[in-house]
Amino acid sequence: MSERFRLKAREWLDVPDRKRIYNELHFAEAARRYDLATRAMSLGRDAAWKRMLVGSLPSLPCPVCVDIACGTGDVAFLLAGRYPGGVVTGVDLSAPMLAIARERNRFTNVRFEQGDMCGLPLPDSSADVVTGSYALRNAPDLRKVIAEVHRVLSPGGMAAFLEFSNPERSPFRYLQYLLLRSWCGLWGLLLHGTPEIHGYVAESLRAFPGRNRMREIFREKGFEVSTERRFFIGITGLLVLQKGGASTSARE
Repeated sequence: MSERFRLKAREWLDVPDRKRIYNELHFAEAARRYDLATRAMSLGRDAAWKRMLVGSLPSLPCPVCVDIACGTGDVAFLLAGRYPGGVVTGVDLSAPMLAIARERNRFTNVRFEQGDMCGLPLPDSSADVVTGSYALRNAPDLRKVIAEVHRVLSPGGMAAFLEFSNPERSPFRYLQYLLLRSWCGLWGLLLHGTPEIHGYVAESLRAFPGRNRMREIFREKGFEVSTERRFFIGITGLLVLQKGGASTSARE
């Protein structure tokens, strides 16, 4: 284990620039066993949730798709299979995550690019679909990321996010924090020798909006909520949204 991970996650997450630095270091450390960890922490349900995310998107002929915080590429590859006539760009801050994604890539219509989801390396109105799995919670500035997703989507474009979901009521939120801190921290300890890896999940939710507030923020930023589903008694959830405006042509 690297010496840097003796620092506590909560000491790094309150300031956007520090959170960005912590995320880059954290996911560099987590990358080599990240896929195993996500399967273990979700009791094997992670892959099914990601399939549901992509399956919730509309049928489009040749869309431009962007997967933010793409990690090792799971959702990007599902998008490539769903839209063989489209193109998919996976964007992630972590070079080690991207290295694994590129090694796994067997699709000709997928590319991976290093970048910050708070400043996506894409032109305005250039994408038909934006996705993210466990992305929003890691944003150094949540509202800035949502604004970026809105900026790069074409009018009528779709966004879909798989994410941990905070209860509205404080007692339930605290119980969920304890559960995630223990369960995810256990896998950090087993796989990396420290509960700070993956125990970070609980810490990253401390200031994350509750479910109702998340929907309000998206509406404030110009999105309409299309679909919402919850998994694991509401600990995780899927939110599908549409950018206001005329329907996208999906690059016919």
